Amino acid sequence: MPVPARRSELWSLVALRETRQALAPRRYRLLVAATAIIYAIVAMLVGGMLYIASSPFDLHWFFYVYPKGPGPPWSYPAIIAGGPYFFLDLPLLSGILMTLVSAGIGLGMALGIVLGARLLHRRRSRQFGPATLGTAAGLTPAMIALVTLGACCSTTAAATAGIGIVARSSGTSPAVALANAWYLGVFQLVVVYVALLAQEQLLRIYRFAVEPHSSSEPPAPIARGASRIDRTSIVGGVLRVVLVVVGLTWLLSVLTLGFDTAGARPPPLVEIGGVLQRVGPGLLAVVAGLFPERLVALGAGTRRKALSASLRSLMVVLGASLVAWIPPPWSGPGFCGLANELLGFAGFPSGWGAVTPPAIGLVALVLRWSLQFLLLGLFTVVVGLSPEAATKRLLGASSRPDRGEVAPTTTSTSPTPSDSG
Repeated sequence: MPVPARRSELWSLVALRETRQALAPRRYRLLVAATAIIYAIVAMLVGGMLYIASSPFDLHWFFYVYPKGPGPPWSYPAIIAGGPYFFLDLPLLSGILMTLVSAGIGLGMALGIVLGARLLHRRRSRQFGPATLGTAAGLTPAMIALVTLGACCSTTAAATAGIGIVARSSGTSPAVALANAWYLGVFQLVVVYVALLAQEQLLRIYRFAVEPHSSSEPPAPIARGASRIDRTSIVGGVLRVVLVVVGLTWLLSVLTLGFDTAGARPPPLVEIGGVLQRVGPGLLAVVAGLFPERLVALGAGTRRKALSASLRSLMVVLGASLVAWIPPPWSGPGFCGLANELLGFAGFPSGWGAVTPPAIGLVALVLRWSLQFLLLGLFTVVVGLSPEAATKRLLGASSRPDRGEVAPTTTSTSPTPSDSG
């Protein structure tokens, strides 16, 4: 395939073209808007940014924009508005993040409703297909976002639980996360967008399920491979989900590197190493979990062998740095390996390269060591050594037809789900 075609396909995926095309009719756009508005209002109410009075205030209508104030800098400029029946306190950054998250929730929920309705309408003319998968994919962004509902400034129990999950998965404490609440909004936005990317990939696999058909046109048959589930595919699917979750939390933890420094910046080498150590393996795990077939492009078949070899060598180094021991003075709280944190947990001095692990509790530490360090590090090393082997063995992939090709054992023209994200 020519390089421009690959770039066009990548841009189509990033821009969620299939999702937007499926929701192009006016009635579906109204459904997207209504869902987004309802979510935004509920999020502001739960987050304490919007207060609706049961009885009218003794106030006139007002609208102010405060450029600066006593709070943290990310809280300003802030919009203060109100009237006899409501009061709104909305920091500009929180408002932008909430608008984007609400738009993502609108897309995901609306598409889940549309897809479920179409498959329900066609239930008499075809066998049970990916109805459950499609509807669940539509609901996934909303469910993930609701976990951290109003996390930017919420004081409710549900949002506090979400803040704790976000903080501990990022290697910081809930108190520090609340002190840097902009990170919670960014975390929520990225998670919703990744869920929408997974939904977009599903639409590309099961495109026949969302394309309207006339009553005289027979529905597209389902490929045999679409209903075949074995132990390998189950293990591969579970591992892909784990890779996406672990990779995403590890990738987003790069934004928390300066949270616990109290104004003291780490050495430049530690700072650069910490960024590379999180961005490289984290991004690789997310891409491998969503689009495992893209992993093979890192191996044979790429035109730029030197670039491919350099990237794979970097993966091996970054993966090994997560699993192994980084000697001082290059090790630090932002750049360390599993052995460094184990030494710090055991109480060894920093001269041994020991790094004190974050105070997130023993259970969270065990998950951090086993998933973010050990699993992610080993996976990155394996991908660097052999991308094809990593795709087939770790992700449960096999030699199956690509999306849009006909399976050799069936006459179906519909794609198989082995390429799904």
